[in-house]
Order: sequence, then structure tokens, then C-alpha cells
Amino acid sequence: MGKRENVSIVGAGIAGLAAAIAAAKSGRKVTVYEKSESFDPIGAGLQLGPNAVRALQELDAWEVVEPITSAPPAIHLRDARSGKLIKEIKLGKTFDERFGGPYRVAHRADLHAALLSIAEGHEAIHIRLGQEYLIADHNSNSPVIAADGVWSKSRELLFPGTAAITAPDKIFRKLIPRPSRADVSIECVNLWLAPGGHIVHYPVGQNQRLNLVAVTQGEPPEKHFAASEILLAIFKSQMDWTTWPAAYVKPLRKWNSDNTLLIGDAAHGTLPYLAQGAAMALEDAACLARTDFDFAKFQMARLARCAKLHRQTMQSGKIYHASGIAAQLRNFALAQMPEQIFLSRLRWLYAGPSHS
Repeated sequence: MGKRENVSIVGAGIAGLAAAIAAAKSGRKVTVYEKSESFDPIGAGLQLGPNAVRALQELDAWEVVEPITSAPPAIHLRDARSGKLIKEIKLGKTFDERFGGPYRVAHRADLHAALLSIAEGHEAIHIRLGQEYLIADHNSNSPVIAADGVWSKSRELLFPGTAAITAPDKIFRKLIPRPSRADVSIECVNLWLAPGGHIVHYPVGQNQRLNLVAVTQGEPPEKHFAASEILLAIFKSQMDWTTWPAAYVKPLRKWNSDNTLLIGDAAHGTLPYLAQGAAMALEDAACLARTDFDFAKFQMARLARCAKLHRQTMQSGKIYHASGIAAQLRNFALAQMPEQIFLSRLRWLYAGPSHS
């Protein structure tokens, strides 16, 4: 593809805006089509592992994004029923050096706003709100990037029968005022494991509200985690849960049809159990820039990695939600595992994108 080709992008979420920045960075003019009339501050928290940070650095976006992120001191794995700390993964200089970047958390709306500010400040990028782009109507040879999410219309037009699959799990989210507790390190990323479900929480934004994500098989969190007085006290709030079904895209053999390419959740949306949704979208954009928007090279670099992420995510869900003896063995193995071995198992994820 030529350096000066115009690029059309379907969707102005994190994946679409990051791809637009990548296209402009590589000398292309970009038009981004977003069917919504305005950008609403939707979503809650997200985690940006070292791989996501490096992708932002490749896009020359980290300097703008970094101020809206927070640096948790550690990740704590906890047993939801007993409240006991199973494993602590310390974050900081040693972690950063091991994986080539820091571990940060942010509010999704803040990340989107930061990427939007970069895109709007680039004369080569034009964003058209309130305009739905249907790839079926595309009739030129210029490339199209479809970044229209897990429920992508573009994907189903390109590859019929690939509608997102709804998992049995149900996801609950809410942002609450940050509680003050002596029994839990609220400033950390906390992952509570329970039979049939789990909870993640960490503070985000300038006012450090607590981002809560609960996963169950459908039961309200107050019922599913009723055995944990600590958790019930943490998410006791007047704020209602926002709920939606967990969904994923079955791994595809390819993401493009001629000059149209799927990226982000439209291409490889998976369940959020490894907290990699935004990271994979950012990696996609960085890889597009690195491969000069050559769709064949892009897919060679990305298909296997995203398929592995999907497999590992599904496996993580089973581990998180184990019960009985399986849960006891999990807790024992995690508690006894040396930190170096635990971290080495994350190397493919956090250090791998430099080769993707």
C-alpha cells in the first residue's frame, strides 16, 4: 500500500482512534466514521499492562496518556470466601524493567479522551460523528479498517456466521467513592477469586473512585459474594451496577477481505479476564504502523498472539472460578510459587508485543 493512500476507519472507540493515529503517523490521510452523534464518557476502569504502554509509546501517544493513568503498587490475589491474601505481585521499578514498561490503570473515558485529543489535533485525521459507515457500500481500492467492536456489523458482512458468542458469565460494573479500609489495600489491583465468579477492583481517575468489576453466572454480586463480609462492605453503595453479558469472538483464520481489515474487538474480542481488551486494540494500531498497513504482514504478526490470548483467557476463567478441592489446590500453588516463576509465565503477554 502506498504511503499517501486515504484510510477509512469504521468506529471511533479506542481501537479506531488508535488506528487513525497510526495511519496519520505513517503519512496517510484518515477519515473516521462514528455512528454515535457524540462521545459520551461511557465505561469504567481498564488496565494498561507494559505491552499496552509500549504500544502507546510507539504511537507517540504515551506522553498524552500517562497523566490520566495511576500506578498501583501491587496486584493482590485474594480468596473471596476467607478474605485471605493468596499472592502479591509487586509493581514498580523491578517489574517495569522486567517487562519493558510500567503497569497502569485508568478510566476508559479518560483514555478515549486522550486519544481523541491527539486525533483531533492532527490535520490528517477527520472524524465524522453521526455517520454510520457500511463496508458493503465501499467501492474504492483504498483501505478500510473496521473497528466497530465485538458486535461488529462489518465482521458479519465480511465473514457470515461469525457473530459474537455470549458466554454464561454476566459482568457487573460500577464506580463508587473510594472506601477507606484497613483490611484491604484499596490502592492495589485486587482480584478476588470465588466459586463461579470473581471480583476485580482498583482506583481510577483524578478523584480515585473505585472501579469494581464483578463476574458471576447471573446472580447479583450481593448474593453471589454474600459469604464475604469484606466485599459486601466494599461495594455497599447507592450506585447501581451496570450489567451486560460476557461475549467473545471465536478466533478467525483471517481478519481481512481484500482491502478491508478487522481490528480490536471486531477481530478478536475476548472475555476480559486477563484485562487485555484495550491493550490488544493498542497493539493492533502499533502493529499497523510497524507493518506500514500491509494487511498480510499485520495478520502474520497478530493472529497467533490473539488466538493464544483467547485460549489463555478462557483457561483463566476456569481457574478463577474453581471450587472445592480445585480451588484449594489453586490457592496453595499460587501461594507457594516463587515470584520469578509466576512472572515468567506472564512474559509472553507483557513482553511479547515487541515481537508481534
